[in-house]
Amino acid sequence: MALGIAAYSLFSLHDAMIKQLVFTLPAAQILFVRAVVILGICLALGRKKMVVDLWQSPNRMLILGRGLLTLAAWVMYYSAGRELQLAEMTTLYYFAPVLTTILAVIFLKEQMTLARVGGVSIGFFGVIVAANPSGFTLSLPIIGVLGAALCWAIAMILMRTISKSESTLTQVFAQNGIHFIFMGFVALPLWQGMSWVEIALCVAAGLVGGYAQYILVEAARSVPASVLGTVEYGALIWSFIFGYLF
Repeated sequence: MALGIAAYSLFSLHDAMIKQLVFTLPAAQILFVRAVVILGICLALGRKKMVVDLWQSPNRMLILGRGLLTLAAWVMYYSAGRELQLAEMTTLYYFAPVLTTILAVIFLKEQMTLARVGGVSIGFFGVIVAANPSGFTLSLPIIGVLGAALCWAIAMILMRTISKSESTLTQVFAQNGIHFIFMGFVALPLWQGMSWVEIALCVAAGLVGGYAQYILVEAARSVPASVLGTVEYGALIWSFIFGYLF
C-alpha cells in the first residue's frame, strides 16, 4: 500500500509537468518523447533477456490490451488539460477507484469487504465534495476525463492479472513500447519544435512517470486491485498542491 501511495503521488507530480506542456505541445508528442525516455531506461536495465521474455510471453494479448487502454486513458486525460484545471482533472479522474473495485469483484473474484467498500465510499464522497459537481457543466473535456477513468480502471484489472506471471520491467517496457509506436504515427505529422525547457520537462516526466509505473506494478503484485484503487485517493491532495504551485 505504501508503494501504491508513492506511485500515485509521483503520478501527480508527473501530471503537473504534463499539464505545463500541453499548452504548447500536442499530447501525442509529449507521450511519444516520454515513451522514448522510459524505453531507453528499460533497455539499459533489462537488455536482450527482457525483449526475449516479452516475445515469448503467453500474456502478449493481455499486455497489448493493457497498453492500449493506458494509452487511450492518458491521451484523453492530457488532451483535456488545455480546458480544465489540474485539480478538476484529477478529481473527475478519481471515479476510477470505484470502477476498479466493482470490476475487481466481477472479474478477479475479490472479496467486497466492509473495509474496502467503506474506504472507496468515503474517498469518493470526498471527491464529490472537492469537485463541487454543481459547478460543472457536461463538456467534451469532462467526458474525456471520465472516459480515461474507465480505461484506467480496466487496465488496473489487467495489470493485476498480468503481474502474477510477468516481471515488472517487462510490463513497463511493453506498455511504453506500445505508446512509442502509436504515438509516433500520430505525433510526427503534428511535430513542433521544442525549447530546452520543454525537452527537460518531457525527460523529467519520463523519469518520474516511468518510476511511478514500476512501483505501481510492484504494488499490484501484493495488494488486491480493490485495495490498491482506494489508496489512489491520497494523490488528490498533491494535485491541489501542484496545481497551485505550477
